Amino acid sequence: MKRSVTVGEMRGIARRANVVPPARVLVIEDNSSDVFLLERAMKQQDLRFELIHLADGAAALAFIRRQGAYADAAIPKLILVDLHLSKYSGEDILRAIRDAQHLAGVPVCVWSSSQSQRDRAMLMDLGVARFITKPSGLDQFMEIGKIIKDLLE
Repeated sequence: MKRSVTVGEMRGIARRANVVPPARVLVIEDNSSDVFLLERAMKQQDLRFELIHLADGAAALAFIRRQGAYADAAIPKLILVDLHLSKYSGEDILRAIRDAQHLAGVPVCVWSSSQSQRDRAMLMDLGVARFITKPSGLDQFMEIGKIIKDLLE
């Protein structure tokens, strides 16, 4: 026997569906234009997300180590790291992430314009889930939104 769903039940279902928190994405990137384009690409995919942007390696290490202002920071669902940062290299950041027990299981992607085979080999050794080549054009940048969406699902 089929039962009809009341309007009140539908509202309750809709409220519970909205309780799912947005996907928290940590972006470690020193180029604010790239972060702007990344955010735009993710919005184009209709993703529900919260973007946490850290602009340098020192802030990233504090976040990873849960120091200072980041002592109670929530764990991201995905981490995206630029390979070439100021003060600390992307490799330094990746090693710190790998050593952080609370980040175990969080997929880490690297994006870079580097074509170095040494860089790619090092990334595989560090357990990077995906290497994304930084695009040069807007259309290619929008494709990153699809990659991020796939990684979050």
